[in-house]
Amino acid sequence: MKTSVHHEIQTYSDGQIGGRQLQTGALKLKHTIPPDEIRDNLPAGQGGVGFLFHATDWETLSFSFHNVKHRNASFEEELWNTRPFIASPIYSGSQIIGANIACPVPLEMWLGSPRGIKRFRETQFFPALELARQAGLNMVAMGASTPYACNYGALPRDIKPPHITTGHAATAAMLKDWAMHCCNELDLEFGNTTLALFGAAGRLGTTVAKYALYKDAPRELVLIDLPDKVNLLTEQARELMASDLLGKTRVSVHTFSPDTPLPDFDGAILASSTSVPYLTAADLRRAQFWIDDSHPRAASVEAELASRGHTLYIECFARGPAGLNTAFPFRLPTTRDCYTCFAEGYSAWQEGIASDFIIGSPPVWSVSYTHSLLKKYGFAVGPFHGKDGSPIEPAAAQLRGKQELMGS
Repeated sequence: MKTSVHHEIQTYSDGQIGGRQLQTGALKLKHTIPPDEIRDNLPAGQGGVGFLFHATDWETLSFSFHNVKHRNASFEEELWNTRPFIASPIYSGSQIIGANIACPVPLEMWLGSPRGIKRFRETQFFPALELARQAGLNMVAMGASTPYACNYGALPRDIKPPHITTGHAATAAMLKDWAMHCCNELDLEFGNTTLALFGAAGRLGTTVAKYALYKDAPRELVLIDLPDKVNLLTEQARELMASDLLGKTRVSVHTFSPDTPLPDFDGAILASSTSVPYLTAADLRRAQFWIDDSHPRAASVEAELASRGHTLYIECFARGPAGLNTAFPFRLPTTRDCYTCFAEGYSAWQEGIASDFIIGSPPVWSVSYTHSLLKKYGFAVGPFHGKDGSPIEPAAAQLRGKQELMGS
């Protein structure tokens, strides 16, 4: 008979469960959850869904560990030697349906070099998939920058199941939903807007660009990336315009650098990946809305707060179906809310997909299919929420937008 761990699992600390000591390195977990506690309480015959993520910054380490230290070379090595762990169960009502699996190595320690990615793959990513397998999870969504560790699913791996999904299709779908939602709240017509896409040359950026022009499209799409990506952007613009059979959307290219002024646009999608914020408060004030899916963030907290009276700068996430509880303190409105990559994994798990789902760069039809699954399983945009984790009042945002238009 299965035992209920709905309450018990939240009280585990001290690394002790039933007399067993679980080794997680020198860092001390606030809650230690062994894989069998998840596996033995999953729905019969259905397996579970997992969400695999890494620490996006140093502050998030304190969500899980008691004794986080100041950053230095010794502590960095300690983090590398700390194995992935189950950060929390995931519930539907009182039923455990999966688990969050966390890798404690922050993004800036590994993403910038092939050597760092290789080390993350060997010491964090593959061990995290093995932990997911032990926990009985058969579909794992890869959060934040973890798809880099397996080359977006192309890297061979011995650990199957779990199957994986990059989350890129759901993210592209939800970013467009958010852009259209922002337009509605700010009395803008999506089809008459100029929409900027930062990080347009990247894997996610190319997917977002294609889906932004699918069916409902803005008047103009501005592709923005670093100066060394200009040839990629130019070729991308040609392909997008060639695929626009009705010729209703203009596609332009802009390179971003501190000494180059930004072009004019109504709103922006941020699909960049950087460990250093690059947008200033003055940049943010240039547009009426910004939807940030970058990791950890494209503008500093100071820039976000300084511009709040002039623009919407919001987090991209999905409000899940009633009863969903991620049971982890992500910087989202409630534990019913989730990152869009998890929504993709949840939908694939509910569909019973017994293979890798979204890998590589998904075509438009694949994003559209995933979008339909998100709607089928009850995912939608939620309340406006700042990237800093604070709520933003929609009515106030709408009033600000009208005032900006009247004053322009």
